[in-house]
Amino acid sequence: MKINKKHFSFLLFLFFLIGNFIFGISLSFAQDTNNKKDKLPIISGSFSKDSLKVGKHIPFKIIFTHKYNKEVIFADSSYNFEPFEWIKTEAFPTQTNSKGIAIDSAIYWLRSFELDTIQNLKLPVFVLDQKTGDTLKYFTEISTKETEFVLSKADLQNMLQKDSITFYQNTTFLNIPRFINYPLYGLILIGLIVLIILFFVFFGESIRRGYRLKRLQRQHEKFIQEYASQLQQIENPEATDHTLGMWKAYIEKLKNEPFTTYTSSEISRLTKNESLGQNLKVIDRAIYGGEIDANTELALQNLKNYAINIFEKRLAELRVISENELKKKSKRKKSSVVKARRKTNKKINNKENV
Repeated sequence: MKINKKHFSFLLFLFFLIGNFIFGISLSFAQDTNNKKDKLPIISGSFSKDSLKVGKHIPFKIIFTHKYNKEVIFADSSYNFEPFEWIKTEAFPTQTNSKGIAIDSAIYWLRSFELDTIQNLKLPVFVLDQKTGDTLKYFTEISTKETEFVLSKADLQNMLQKDSITFYQNTTFLNIPRFINYPLYGLILIGLIVLIILFFVFFGESIRRGYRLKRLQRQHEKFIQEYASQLQQIENPEATDHTLGMWKAYIEKLKNEPFTTYTSSEISRLTKNESLGQNLKVIDRAIYGGEIDANTELALQNLKNYAINIFEKRLAELRVISENELKKKSKRKKSSVVKARRKTNKKINNKENV
């Protein structure tokens, strides 16, 4: 069988094109592999759920791509995962392909009791250099998650029952006298106003000072009694939340700052009191996580001691202010008496000279 020269040359040209195409693909694949090796290591991390719920577990996945001859170590429970708490870690076996690229991965199970709307997290991977003995750190990019606050239907019904108000109608006729002696009442009112003004001019400062001190002491005694009775009923998250609200309202009166609107983390940051912040975290864990134990009662006792300390400081400040005001008044009286004596002495000397 004879082969046409034109057919033969066409077949040769076709085989040439196919060979060049295969060679190009293999060359580009090799270049991609080399480029991947040059860019190694690569680290990525992200949350595996769409939303973060207070006190609920959320997974955070880390994937670390590197050369096969590297020793990789993931962060353990001793690492600081703030604002999250570490629950457990699931590490997976290393996967290595034929090009010498290895992939290590792990899933961290975390939870948070913070009430911030947005919470951020980034985690490291440690690589041990066997030649130098140094440890290198590679961090994931910052992952952001929005906090979701969920209120159950049962909680909503309880709130509506507690806050419900019953209105009553009163259609009883009230007879109002038509004639009033306005001039007489006007004179009596003017006399009373004058007496009140004179009374406050002479005794107003001491009355206000004593009233502030008495009111502060009464508020403190009332808070101590109600707080002590509330501590005996710490059996569920609702009672714990009510006790914390009572404490915030009292500190708000003492410090004249909106503590009832602050979260636990904001209170810790503003007061710069680490011990107070730890106690508030324990209470938040009881409220939002349902973890009520002996530490919860101890934390509430510590909040009570903090309130007593603030009350004593405030009481001492008021007493110092009142004492300073009394000293100023006494100095003014003494200076006025001295000036009067000097004037009388000058008059007497002038008469003697004449």
